Amino acid sequence: MRLFLASEIKHPESIRKLIEYTGGLEGKKVAFIPTGSNGEVEFGDWKGGSWKAANSLGAEVKAVQLEDYKNSSVIKELEDQDVIWMHGGVTGYLLYWIRRCELDKHLPRLLATSLYIGSSAGCMILAKDQDLAEWYIGEQEPGASLIPGLGLVDFNFYPHYEDHLYNEVKAKYRGNKMYLVKDGEVIIVEDGKVRVLGEERIITL
Repeated sequence: MRLFLASEIKHPESIRKLIEYTGGLEGKKVAFIPTGSNGEVEFGDWKGGSWKAANSLGAEVKAVQLEDYKNSSVIKELEDQDVIWMHGGVTGYLLYWIRRCELDKHLPRLLATSLYIGSSAGCMILAKDQDLAEWYIGEQEPGASLIPGLGLVDFNFYPHYEDHLYNEVKAKYRGNKMYLVKDGEVIIVEDGKVRVLGEERIITL
């Protein structure tokens, strides 16, 4: 399993690191899942930065909006893709649709052959619990922890981190391990091994 987890994937540094890591996505099939954004902005208004970034890399990109399926029929749209690109947005909303479409059951199998690219909430959902989303500073999401995360990583991912937030974040966190990731920074997970492209900042209890 290969995970490329960015605080903000459209950031120029994140795109540079993605190209360096993959050797480029030219000719690759990319499934872009914008669903998380639909819980945050006007429905369907996601064809901005990250969508444009995905389409700027020479890949064959198709949008796969989970709300259009409402059941496991979406899985066939993802099975032949080289990349599954999970856009950010509202964590609980995204997890609701992932589970409603049974993507949670199929994702480990899909990621045996596909690269996962996550941005912001698309990284947060990979943790087992979603307590972080409940208190995330500036964008609290009440009820997010009621829907379990995917449990594909053994850490929490705090996106859009800024240094002045450290004391407040540390005081609020009740998990076992959390990476604090600034925009432009990336975490790569390969077969369970974690590599930070940027400054490594970890809070543990």
